[in-house]
Parts: sequence; C-alpha cells; structure tokens
Amino acid sequence: TFRSDIRIFVVTAKDGKTNAWFGGGADLTPYYLFDEDISSFHRTYQTLCREHFPSDDATPTPTDSMYAQMKRQCDEYFYLPARKEHRGTGGIFFDDLTATPQSHAFVRGVAQSWLPSWIGIVSKRRDLPYTDQQRQWQLLRRGRYLEFNLLYDRGVRFGL
Repeated sequence: TFRSDIRIFVVTAKDGKTNAWFGGGADLTPYYLFDEDISSFHRTYQTLCREHFPSDDATPTPTDSMYAQMKRQCDEYFYLPARKEHRGTGGIFFDDLTATPQSHAFVRGVAQSWLPSWIGIVSKRRDLPYTDQQRQWQLLRRGRYLEFNLLYDRGVRFGL
C-alpha cells in the first residue's frame, strides 16, 4: 500500500495577519518486502529533499538533513504502539512546514513524485503469483493499516 497526501492550512488572525503551513508526506506499506523496491522508493524522496533543501548537501551529518528529519517523523508517526511495530517501511512526513515559495515548490514536488515512486514497484510486482498463506499475510497487513487509521491517525481524530 502506498499513501501520500499534502495539505495547506491557512489561518487569519483577528488582526488580519495570515499564517499558512503545509503538512503531508508519502509512505510505503508493502505486503511483501523487496529491498530494491524500498530503496528505490526512499531514494525518490531523498533526492526530492536534496533538490528543494540544498543545505542538505552541507549538513554536518546525514541525520541533520531535511530528508532524515522527515523520515524520522514518518517512522515515529506511523507506529502502532500497542503492537510495538511500524505500519510500513516509512517514507517522509511533515507537519508545520511554513508556507514559503520554497516549501510550496517542495510540496508540489511531493505530489509530482507520487506516481514515479510507486508505479515502478507496481509494474514489477503486480503479476507475481502468491500463495494462500501470502494472501492471509496481506489481509493481516491491511488490518494493521486500518488499525492505525482508526486508532492513531491525527487527521481522522481531528475530523471526529
């Protein structure tokens, strides 16, 4: 399963000043792990971050990069605490990204990366045969995906 979304929040204060920020991301929850698929998916978003946040090339350590921050936020957000497991293999996730021309270009890049990050995986894997045991595993993983959405997703809880 692939999930991605982007959103913008705009708030106008009583004094007429406007604040705006972006949230969103992209993450991969494969039912069957193929290292090359996961690496390719992550590379797409790492490259995107480097293109839009050039300071990533000058950071002292890779853990300081914007990609590393967004990946860490994704890993922390899409976690099922009751099961002590991650929902998938991660990706990027961001909240409270101040709306600027630079961040707007990045968010557009996230939207434009959806298909390129996913379609290659689907094209390679869609016709692979599977066993009944693998089908049961797929159903279990789908259940965990739903479990996260119903119990932990802030967007769902916000809408309730």
